[in-house]
Amino acid sequence: MDEMEDNEKAVEGALSTKDLQRPLPEKFYTELMELIRTKGRAALRQDKIVSHESSANRRDLLVLAMRELRGLGFTLESPYNLQQRHVRALAKYWEERGLSSSTIANRMSALRALSIWIGKEGMIQKAADFVSDPSVVQRKQASTEDKSWTATGIDIPALIGMIEQYDPRVGLQLRLMKAFGLRRKEAVMFRPLKADMGLAIRVRDGTKGGRERVVLVETLEQREILDFAKSKVKGVNEHIGHPDHNLEQAIRRFNYVLERFGVTKNGLGITSHGLRHQHLNDLYERIAGVASPVRSGSLTADIDQLTHDIARARVSQDAGHARLAISNAYIGARTSPKRTDEQKADIARFKELTKIDDLSDQDAAELGRLIQKLNATL
Repeated sequence: MDEMEDNEKAVEGALSTKDLQRPLPEKFYTELMELIRTKGRAALRQDKIVSHESSANRRDLLVLAMRELRGLGFTLESPYNLQQRHVRALAKYWEERGLSSSTIANRMSALRALSIWIGKEGMIQKAADFVSDPSVVQRKQASTEDKSWTATGIDIPALIGMIEQYDPRVGLQLRLMKAFGLRRKEAVMFRPLKADMGLAIRVRDGTKGGRERVVLVETLEQREILDFAKSKVKGVNEHIGHPDHNLEQAIRRFNYVLERFGVTKNGLGITSHGLRHQHLNDLYERIAGVASPVRSGSLTADIDQLTHDIARARVSQDAGHARLAISNAYIGARTSPKRTDEQKADIARFKELTKIDDLSDQDAAELGRLIQKLNATL
């Protein structure tokens, strides 16, 4: 049986645990680890480096993919022999297993990185080119579900209070996540004395991709929680994680405590990350004066586009993202009503007038009327 016939036979069902746990040949594994060691922290699209966590994730995904390839009948002698047909076989296998779009996209991203490291840049362009149904690799950019704890009817103070009685440090980490929109790792590594800038906190430790950000301290709740956190540490470099735990142990403890109190998708239907969603949706509502799109299920009331953009800019800032559109992943996308022919004509005329450097008095007056009209109708 040749390599491709073996592949077609294997794809019919999921690979066994034995297949996925079988070690890679020593020479192959050594070459792959050397590639990851020397090039694994390079970002694909920017002149930056990825975090150690992201690099480790790439390593795990690539080792898994190479084991899957061997289970599918491909016997690559070296990572440098990776070809498009190998990627296509993996993508077909993942698609037939029904893996989520984000899972397939992440695995394709790891393979794309490997292709660049071995000098085959351009071999993997769009993930959609390697699957039969492009929709299986299209990530949803806008949230269609409110993942806040309040969306499931959870009494946040009561639940965190119970957790805090069992483990005060994990309880405090959760309170900081809600108050400032921190990620789990950021909360565990939070150094309150070092972070407090008075009117804001600096979020530095544990950030995704090492991107530091500033989050404003605007409410009494935020100030009280921050001051309480400061009272629980002795030195400026002390974090609120368990002092006798390293980072891995502290995160494991965090996960254990939450599972004990049912804070899982299969338990209460929530995760700790939902507190980040809670903060960001509450923030949008505080800035815009109306519920976020994912909560309102409508056109975000009747607020104008500028107010909406200002609110979601703050959401992106607190979340630690540079792109404005990333806010949609937390607050949902604002839908727009279908424009009438008259509105389309007014918009076209508005764009035409704004391109004129020296407007006549008549054109300036028309532009003013159009601005008022569009603000009232859009």
